[in-house]
Amino acid sequence: MAAVTLRCPACPTDAAWDASQLACPRCDGLLDAAVDLPKLTHDIRPLIDEGAPGVWRYRPALALPSDVPLLSLGEGRTPVVELAAWGGGHGLSRCRAKLEFMAPTGSFKDRGAAPVIASLKAQGAAKVVEDSSGNAGAAMAAYAARAGLAADIYVPAAAPAAKLAQIAQYGAAVIPVGGTREDVADAAARAAQAPGAAYASHSRHPAFVEGTKTFVLELLEHGVDALPQHLVFPVGNGGLILGAHKALTELRQAGLQFRMPRLHVAQAAACQPLVQAFEAGAAAPVAVERRPTIAGGIDVAVPARGAAVLQAARDSGGSAVAVGEAEIAAARSALARNEGLFVEATSAAAFAAAAKLRAQGAIAAEDTLLIAATGSGLKDPPQPSA
Repeated sequence: MAAVTLRCPACPTDAAWDASQLACPRCDGLLDAAVDLPKLTHDIRPLIDEGAPGVWRYRPALALPSDVPLLSLGEGRTPVVELAAWGGGHGLSRCRAKLEFMAPTGSFKDRGAAPVIASLKAQGAAKVVEDSSGNAGAAMAAYAARAGLAADIYVPAAAPAAKLAQIAQYGAAVIPVGGTREDVADAAARAAQAPGAAYASHSRHPAFVEGTKTFVLELLEHGVDALPQHLVFPVGNGGLILGAHKALTELRQAGLQFRMPRLHVAQAAACQPLVQAFEAGAAAPVAVERRPTIAGGIDVAVPARGAAVLQAARDSGGSAVAVGEAEIAAARSALARNEGLFVEATSAAAFAAAAKLRAQGAIAAEDTLLIAATGSGLKDPPQPSA
C-alpha cells in the first residue's frame, strides 16, 4: 500500500500519519489524510476488497495505514430505495433515498466511527473521548466497545433521552454539558488531553471522512452511470458531504471519468451558518444567532470543516438551502405515511430541502436525485402532537 500522509489544505504542510494529530503544526488548520490511488479507467474494481467487512471493502481507497485493524460491525452497503409517492408529490420523477439509518447504530456515523476507533486502537489509545449531540456519540461508543476501549462521550445537556440511553448501553460514560454545542466540544477536547485518552472527534479526525467516502464508493460500484445528478445531505459539521466530495475528487484525479453530482447542503433555518455563507459568497461559515430546532443533529453554529463544506458545494455546482421547522416536521411525517420511512428530524431536513430545491427550479422534474436518509426516527421520536 502507498504511504499515507496528513496534509493541511490551508498551507503546504505534509506530515507522516499520526492518528492523534488533528491539527496542522504550522497553521492549526484541520488535516486531511492522503494516499495515492491506483490508476483507474472504467470502474473502481481496483479499489474493492471482496473479502473485507463493512467500510473496509474499499480499503484500497481509504487513506489509512496498513497496520490499522479491520474493526467492523457490518456498517455500510445500505439500500437505495425509490421514492415514487413522496417524490411524485413534489414533482420529482426520479427520486431515491439511501437508507443510512439502517447502519448498526442507526446512523451514517458508523461509516466514520469504524476507521477512527480502529486507527486510535492501533496507536495504543486506552480511552476515546467524543463530543456529540447523539448519533456520533453512539457510533463511537459502539465501536469503542467492539474494540475493547473505554469511551467518554460529552453531550449537550438537552440531547434526546433515547440517544443518551443508547450511548450508555454500550458502556460509555455519558457526560452532559450545559451551554452551546461548541461548549460541549471544548469540554471534550480538554478531557482528551488526559494520559491514555484520545480525541475521537467526528468533526475533526481525518479518518472519519475516509470512512464516509464509502457512501459514494457504494454507488460507483454499480458503475459511473449509477451516480445521480444531485445528492442532498443534512449538514451540521458536514462529515458525509465531505466524504462524498473527497471520494469523487480523488477518483477523478485517479483517472475515472464521470459526471460530477451536484452536492447540496441542507440546514435548519434556526441554525444556518453555511447557508448564509453560501448566499453571501463567503469562504467560511458566518456567525449566526442560533434558535431552537427539532433538527438537533445539525444544530452546529461553528462547523469545524465549514470552509471545506462550502467548497464542496460550490465545486460541484451545488447549493445550500435552509428549511423551517414546519417544513422539516411535514417532510418527516410525509415520508413515514407515504413511503414507510421513519427518519429523525435531522434527516428529514434534507428531504424538505430537496422539495424546496425542486420548487425553486434548482432540480428539474426529470433529474436524478439521491437523498441521504442519515438517521433513524427511533433515536429522536417526535412528540405526540407533532
